[in-house]
Amino acid sequence: MLAEFLYWLIPYQIFKSVFFRAGLTYLTTYFLINLFIPKIIKLFRQKGITSDFKVAKNSKGPYSGATPIMGGIILIPAIVLSTILWAWLNKYTISLLVIISSFAFIGGIDDIMKVFHKRKIEAGVVQKGKHADKADGISGKIRLLFEFSITSLVIMGIYYFSNGLENYLVIPGIPIANWHPEIPVILFIPFVILVIVVGANAVNLTDGLDSLAAVPIITCSLFIASAAYIAGDPEWSERLRISFIASDIKEVTIFAIAIIAACIAFLKFNSPPASIYMGDIGSLGFGASICTMFVFVRSEFYLPIVGWVFVLAAISSIIQRVWFKIALWKKGRKWAEKNRFFYKAPYHHHLQEMMEYREEKHDIRSIWHEFMIKIGMGQISDENKYKQRDHINNKVIWTHHLRAVSLLVIAMVIYFKLR
Repeated sequence: MLAEFLYWLIPYQIFKSVFFRAGLTYLTTYFLINLFIPKIIKLFRQKGITSDFKVAKNSKGPYSGATPIMGGIILIPAIVLSTILWAWLNKYTISLLVIISSFAFIGGIDDIMKVFHKRKIEAGVVQKGKHADKADGISGKIRLLFEFSITSLVIMGIYYFSNGLENYLVIPGIPIANWHPEIPVILFIPFVILVIVVGANAVNLTDGLDSLAAVPIITCSLFIASAAYIAGDPEWSERLRISFIASDIKEVTIFAIAIIAACIAFLKFNSPPASIYMGDIGSLGFGASICTMFVFVRSEFYLPIVGWVFVLAAISSIIQRVWFKIALWKKGRKWAEKNRFFYKAPYHHHLQEMMEYREEKHDIRSIWHEFMIKIGMGQISDENKYKQRDHINNKVIWTHHLRAVSLLVIAMVIYFKLR
């Protein structure tokens, strides 16, 4: 909006430049987050805005209470404001702004309910769950209902009223000139909606350790920023044999850069040990908008490659839940609680349990760990395990960060060269 106004006021070509506006978007987002988030951390610590049951201690020296949640309350508005200021508003950017704001609102309600639930438990109004280490939010079914409803409205709107989507798929590694299967609309729209909703919740599941979700969000956004720019440039898309979509799709690059800036700024406060978590307000907003961008640039099947960290979190959680229900039905609760598929889910919690040094045998049996040991891949020697939880967390976090960077490189090679 500001960029359009400046171009109208002073018709210099620089205000149309995606690179120039992307740079200003980055700086604006980064500045806003660094300006406001320290104040939010201080306020949330004082008010006890957290879902953890750890009691804050009013003592001198370093803060030793529970880490606040809802850092996304600064991240999402900073992204929205920067995009409105420096992107040219069109069907793609408006759709992304609606998606990120709506999913962030749903996540914010969930976070607020977690805080209220924690306070009820502390007041003795309700009882804490047997294995719960955090307070619960709103019902999962209600949350999914709102997520599917919002996504359906946005996708059907951009498909039927603005011709922003075409119902064909791009298969990784196969030139689009050779094969790009067209899908009936009645299947394509539900497929796209499912990608966005499932992807949003996969990012939400990944946000379980300090900075764990931030780096994969950055790598996914880097992929989308480059793909959107190429797909919106006729010359570059022809040179790289990438399907030209529309010039308007270049504005998705601006939005992706805003997300990158937000995550990099947030890492200052979220890197171990975290001063604040992004919460559902951040993870749902980021997840939904990233998946929507993949849909807009026709790269749905590249999402499981560059975003494998998120996929792993979602798949491991589903497998763990299904296994437990089957074990509960076949063997009973006592056996089911002692014989899990993973030690814990999502998968990063399973890795934590594997890397923890114990003098005694683990009291829970993992079917997956035993299988990996049988094929010679799951054994970790005692000298490579850790006693301190912080050391374990850092090892798991950096393992996922490095994996995310490697997956970005693989996805880039396939997307730009194996076509």
